[in-house]
Amino acid sequence: MKYEIIQPCDQLKDLISHFWIGTWENSQKANSIHYIIASSLTEITFAFKDDKKNSELLFTSIQGQTDQPNQHAVENYNHLVGVAFYSHAFPYMFNIPASELNNEYLSLDTFLGYNGRILEEKIVSAVSTEQRIRILSEFFISLLQKQKFEDELVMNVIGSLKKSNGDVKMIDIASEFKISQKQLTRRFKTFTGFNPKVYSRIIRFESVVKNYPRVQNFTELSYLNNYYDQAHFIHEFKTLSGFTPKDFWKLSEE
Repeated sequence: MKYEIIQPCDQLKDLISHFWIGTWENSQKANSIHYIIASSLTEITFAFKDDKKNSELLFTSIQGQTDQPNQHAVENYNHLVGVAFYSHAFPYMFNIPASELNNEYLSLDTFLGYNGRILEEKIVSAVSTEQRIRILSEFFISLLQKQKFEDELVMNVIGSLKKSNGDVKMIDIASEFKISQKQLTRRFKTFTGFNPKVYSRIIRFESVVKNYPRVQNFTELSYLNNYYDQAHFIHEFKTLSGFTPKDFWKLSEE
């Protein structure tokens, strides 16, 4: 599998984590299962039969931020184009609470209606990955001109949790930002879909996945990310991914 990450333009960098491209060689078996693991990000995905010009668009999806692993049977695909949003992007761009997308898996036209169908047509007509990224960027930039739904305090809390890799107590966060835990939980869930404790777990899990290539073994990986011990690390990893760490990375090599 060839995997490529493309950074967003400056206008979108606070809303979009990255664009990504996944391509499997024609000699490899086409994918018929779409795997989902816990993520603090909301993703829009376009699945194609292959990466050739005028390739058939098989399906589109919006996967909301989730703390639950899942699998979806889909039409066989060998090429994916995706956009990974920070969860606060959807309240900001669409004026809806992030919690409405919690653990949701929807088609693009179900969520965006007519605009979703038009966007799909433009993506299908594009002749290159670069053009598809440009079309998507222009569409999301156009949404920034509309009314915005934001919360500066919550954005600062999110930044604090990410900086600490999720290793911070909620009572300390509430004290630092001079807000009650109840108010913090309500406002935080609107922009992330989760309470701070669950969000912190997901942030730490994402750090594990990101840091895996840089470590020697799972023991080192568990302590690097402040898990109590390896047994706790493995249990948490399986809860959030659906696989043991060994089986998860074996899957990525298929």
